[in-house]
Amino acid sequence: MSSKKTAGLVQEITSASEEQATGAKQIAEAMNQLSKTIQQNASASEELSATAEEMSGQALELRQTLSFFKISANATDLTTPRYAIKTRTYPPQAHTSNSTDRGGHEQGFSRF
Repeated sequence: MSSKKTAGLVQEITSASEEQATGAKQIAEAMNQLSKTIQQNASASEELSATAEEMSGQALELRQTLSFFKISANATDLTTPRYAIKTRTYPPQAHTSNSTDRGGHEQGFSRF
């Protein structure tokens, strides 16, 4: 083999080694990014699990609270109230333009 051929082969080997090193570096960076993403997903999964557990407990509490109210099995119209609420009406009161009586005292209060 001639020295030119040998030098050319050495140059190709050097170039291929550099490409492999660059590729290995890119793979290492990708693996680090993948590891970070996996850690973030695991953290988010744990948080989601805790939130789901908390919501489950709240749903149970709500179910227990609502069990106080009984609805008829044959109730079809839930928008119509079952019982009317009676309201008390009061006769209108006479209003005076002045809140004090003729003696300068406020009405309903006695002077000491």
